[in-house]
Amino acid sequence: MIKIALLGSTGSIGRQVLNTVARHSDKFEIVSMAAHSSAELFSKQINEFKPKIACLTDSLSATRLTEIPTGTTLYTGEKAMLHAITEDCDIVMAAVSGFAGMEPVLEAINLGKDVALANKETLVAGGNIVMKAVREKGVRLIPVDSEHSAIFQCLNFDLNAKFKKLILTASGGAFRNFTKQEVASLKAQEALKHPNWLMGKKITIDCATLLNKGLEVIEACHLYNAPLSKVEAIVHPESIIHSMVEFDDGAVMAQLGFPSMEIPIQLALTYPERLKTDVPLLELAGKSLTFGRIDEDKYPCFGLALKSFEMGDNYACAMNAANEAAVGLYLEDKISFYGISDLIEHVLGKIERVEVTKESLLYTDRLAREMVYQKVGNKN
Repeated sequence: MIKIALLGSTGSIGRQVLNTVARHSDKFEIVSMAAHSSAELFSKQINEFKPKIACLTDSLSATRLTEIPTGTTLYTGEKAMLHAITEDCDIVMAAVSGFAGMEPVLEAINLGKDVALANKETLVAGGNIVMKAVREKGVRLIPVDSEHSAIFQCLNFDLNAKFKKLILTASGGAFRNFTKQEVASLKAQEALKHPNWLMGKKITIDCATLLNKGLEVIEACHLYNAPLSKVEAIVHPESIIHSMVEFDDGAVMAQLGFPSMEIPIQLALTYPERLKTDVPLLELAGKSLTFGRIDEDKYPCFGLALKSFEMGDNYACAMNAANEAAVGLYLEDKISFYGISDLIEHVLGKIERVEVTKESLLYTDRLAREMVYQKVGNKN
């Protein structure tokens, strides 16, 4: 029985983790669960799975939890999620969205727990300190993102395997068939209509801007100890090939599958064993595979992400924070689509370079968000 601490249970990834656990209840047990503020859904989840520890970081939302199972201890408040990393868990599934996931991931690693990472912002913002902690503690960091799971599979589940190049694929998001001029006036409601994947709002907007692919390139550099020159991203609208690895002899290995996160989620918990899922089988007959270059003029967020990584130190953290704040404003129709890239560029031009520590990253994240809100006159 694999005992799981689930961080981010009410989000898209978290819900699919629970689907996996319910499907294979003889193999998995949820010993702890954490979420932010979705009290009604969280209440249903804890009453179904009956974890020993339940954590809701938004204290006001926690007051709406009307029924807590016998034997479940509830923690609330800003640091509540750290209580979900229990001594008896075998693996921590980090499915918290955004920079908020970094601190609990570091806590899990420092406590010697293996981490299934579905939070790319953790490595984007704090990759150097996170990977250093992984090496020092000798724990496994298992990628859950479909692209990084694909690479992990092509490398035979070995983060240290040799390769010539990593090739990440991008669907192109909701605006892939629009011109730059058309995209400029499109609202978030349109950006949320992803043609291939069903995901949370923030990551769906990141797919529309292709910022998400920039984050994944940075994540790959940290996960596989690769320079930027050995990681490539290309557009593959069909989302059949989830990523590829090129080797020194010219061979290229690819992982293909139906576009569903349940496959990489389950595999992160069971590899090298593969268990049955409810995901449709991939039918290739009659399908075509196409590939193209990323248009960085149409998608400036992609280039800004790579630029922040090249700048080093805390700049990728600042880029990520600026994007999270800007996407929030775009979702509220307070800025335009290209207002997101404008705000990221603004922050990268103003943020102060500091040596990377957990504390300096927390400071950088807060300051970058403040810069975004001040720029648009929004004090939220």
